[in-house]
Formats: sequence, structure tokens, C-alpha cells
Amino acid sequence: MKSSARKGRARVAGASGQALVPALIFLLAGCIGLYVAFNSFQLTSARIKLQNTADAAAYSAAVLQARDYNFSAYTNRAMIANQVSAAQVVALKSWIDELDSTYSQSDIDEIVGQLADHPAQWSSPKQIGKSAIAPVRATLDALLPTVGRNIGTLNRSLSTAQANYHAAIFSAVPDTADAIAQQNQPDTHVTSGYFVSPRNAAQLAAWKSYTATITPAGKIGPDGFADVVTDASTLDGFVKNRSSVRSVAPNFQQLNDTAIGICGKANSTFTINVTHDGGTQLRSDKAGWQSIDASTAHLRISCIGAIESEAGFGGSANGNIKSFMTNPPFAAWQDWQGYGGYFNFGYTGSTTPGWQVPDAMAEQFRTGPGTSLDPTNGGLLPYQDVNGVALAGRAPRITIEVSRNSSTLVKTVGLHGGGRMQVDDNAASGALHALSSANAYFVRPDETTSVGSLIGGLTNADQWARADKKTEYPSLFSPYWQAALAPVSDSERAAAQASQISAAAKVPKP
Repeated sequence: MKSSARKGRARVAGASGQALVPALIFLLAGCIGLYVAFNSFQLTSARIKLQNTADAAAYSAAVLQARDYNFSAYTNRAMIANQVSAAQVVALKSWIDELDSTYSQSDIDEIVGQLADHPAQWSSPKQIGKSAIAPVRATLDALLPTVGRNIGTLNRSLSTAQANYHAAIFSAVPDTADAIAQQNQPDTHVTSGYFVSPRNAAQLAAWKSYTATITPAGKIGPDGFADVVTDASTLDGFVKNRSSVRSVAPNFQQLNDTAIGICGKANSTFTINVTHDGGTQLRSDKAGWQSIDASTAHLRISCIGAIESEAGFGGSANGNIKSFMTNPPFAAWQDWQGYGGYFNFGYTGSTTPGWQVPDAMAEQFRTGPGTSLDPTNGGLLPYQDVNGVALAGRAPRITIEVSRNSSTLVKTVGLHGGGRMQVDDNAASGALHALSSANAYFVRPDETTSVGSLIGGLTNADQWARADKKTEYPSLFSPYWQAALAPVSDSERAAAQASQISAAAKVPKP
């Protein structure tokens, strides 16, 4: 019985350790799987990071594009405001010159002196008015030319700045995109020469042609900048029309006298009322602002009838005004026509440019405006705008290709593997590439309250939406440009694939 028990225990002891072999095999297979999975994970992670890097680089390029358009919008708006100021300066100069002329000696004074019973009732207030405006005239004569030139210089600086900024964006995009790529992944770069390569030529050309430098001065025809500047809501009433009845001011430029001396009757009268007409308009060739102010004395002698006489006139302009006329050397009707539907320099007594205008206005027109307040920078200066009519809200796409050498993909040295254990990165010509596109887009929603409206998906949209609920199309007059990623075009993907296949074919086989 004892012998049999010992034999049983010997059989149990001899079977111990047999499970170690399959365990070791399983552990080896697990290590191999873990090794392959680890390398595959590093490659997958590298590809994801590469695409994220391409997205960041493309988005940064679109941000520059949006900033370019917004900068142009802000500078265009500044130039519009400055053009309004320039028009006001020209208007003030014309107005003060006409006012001084009206209070100076003229033919009307001789008529009053010869025919009125009490000419001092006209001449004394007129002398007082002349003295009263003298310091104002002196101040404006000293100030307005300087202000006019400074406004023009500022406009020129803004015009030049937006042109330079626009040009700088094109040169900044490759370097900026490359810097963003390296900040996201130090081993990644924008593919050398890609941005200006034939592959990207079509998109680069579309971006360059999307906007244009427009030079309005010297050209007859419509212009977006001129439309905004001459809009009725842009110009104030003093600039557009300065018509008034001067006789409303007590004692000045009016006369209520008797005419017994000339008429021989006790109840005869001699009256004068002075009316003023004037306005400022942009020349139809957009080369400058021009003003005319003129006053007409309306005399009535009871025994003679009505007589009209030129009481005074003045004019002013900016720009290179070799002639006060738009179409020299003759004063055609077009010369009385300003841009934006304005004509006859604010005079409303005629519906035809240059027809039946007051003699004083015609006299000032023939005389010309005198020295230009701003001969160098007067008129509308070059500006940036969307080229043509852009109804789509998105600017041309900017596509960026980034590259990373395959030798940098697996960071763990010694785990690259070999033979059947090597994990292939499938990199053409020793590098991985990723494409991403982005562009600037324009959006300014209306203040609709519908649930599905665009305004509901925008942050603080009620602070910058249109109150009139009208659709606003893209332009470089509104700074509502933002950046977003965009789908990569099929043609760009095909070109990238063809380029990599071509590069792989050139690599010598071992």
C-alpha cells in the first residue's frame, strides 16, 4: 500500500511545469502583437498630428486673408470719412468767399446809391457785416488749405497702406504657415516651394484676382467708393445744398425803403431781398470736389418793376483742377453734372444741368475756383475692393501641403523592426504629406427672429447684424470677414497623389 502511494505522488510531481510552454508561447505572441500595435499606433498618431498640423497651417493662412480684407474695409471706411471732410472743407472755402464777396462793393450798391431814398439803410448794415466776417474769413483762409492738404495726405497714406498690406499678405502666408506647422510639430514643414508651385497656381491666381486695386479718379462711369461717398445719407445738408434766403437775418442784406426820388410818388417802395444758392459735388470724373456759392439780389422798385443783380459769388475745389470744368475747354452741360445724380451745385430752380442757373453761379463757373486746396491728393484715391460682383460669401481657398520625413515618425529607437516584423509607413520618397484648405468668408446676417436663421448660430450677432434686414454681399467696405477650414478640392488631391507617385518612382530601388 505504501509503495503504491509513492508511485502516485511521483506521477503528479512529474507533470508539474508542462503549462509553462504554452504560456511562454502566448507571452511571445502577445509581445509581438504589442510591438506591432505600438509601432502602428505611433504611425497612426503621426498621421493624425500631421493632418492637424496642416489644418492649423491652412487656418492661419485664412486668418491672414480675412485680416487683409478687414484691413481694407477699415481703411476704406476711413477714407470715405476723410472724403466727406474734404468736401466740407471745399464747401466752407466757397461759402466764406461768397459771403465776403456779397458784403463787398458790387453793382447793386451803385443801384441803391442812385435810386433808393435812404441808401444808408443798405450800405451801413453791409459794412457792419463785412467787418463782422473779416476775422472769420482770415481764420478760414489760413486754416482750410492746410486742413485740406492734411486730409489728402492722410488719405494717400491709407491708400498706400492697404495696397502694401495686401501685397505683404501674399509673401507672409508661406512663412507664417511654416512657422505654425513647426509650432504644432517641430518635424513638420510646409512642402518646399509648394505655395508658388504649378500645382497651386490656379488657386493662387484665383486668390490674387479676387480683389483688385481700383483707381476711380479720371474715369467717367460708376464706382463703388464714389457711390458710398456721394450717398445722400453720407453727405450732410451743408455740403449738398446751401440755398437760403439771406434776408431772414435782421438788418443784413435786405432793404425796405421808399423810392419817392425816382418814382415821384409818396407811396413808392424800393425793396431788396438777397437769396443764396450753393452746393458741393464730386466731379463726374471723380478727380476732385468742387463748390459754387452765389447770391442774387432781387430788387423791386414799385414804379419800375423787378430787377435782379449779382450780389456775390465764390468757388472752391480740390484735385488737379487745370480747369474747373470736367470737359474743358467748353462749358457743356456735363460740366454742371456731378457724380451720383448731383448737378447745378445745389441749385434746385432748374431740372437740367447748366440750364437757367443764376447769373452769379454762371459767372463763378466761368471764373473758376481759384487755387486748388489740395492739388496733389484731391479726388478719390486708389482703393482695394472685391473684383467684380461677388455674390458668394467665401473667398478663394488657400491650400497648404505639409511634409514630414518618415524617419521621424517612430520616435522609439530600436523598435523600427525588420523583415516581416517591420511596420511600413507607406511614405512616398521617404516623407508623409497632408493637405488642408481654408478661406476667409463674409457674413453679416439680418436681424430676423426666425428660429432657423443664421443669426441664431452666431455669437453676439445681434450686436453687428443689419437692422434693415437686407442681404449684404461681400465687399471690402464692411469688416465682417472671418476664417474657416474648407474641403480640399478633388483636383488638388489628385495633383498631390500624382506628385507623390512621381516622387516615389524616382527613388532607386535596393
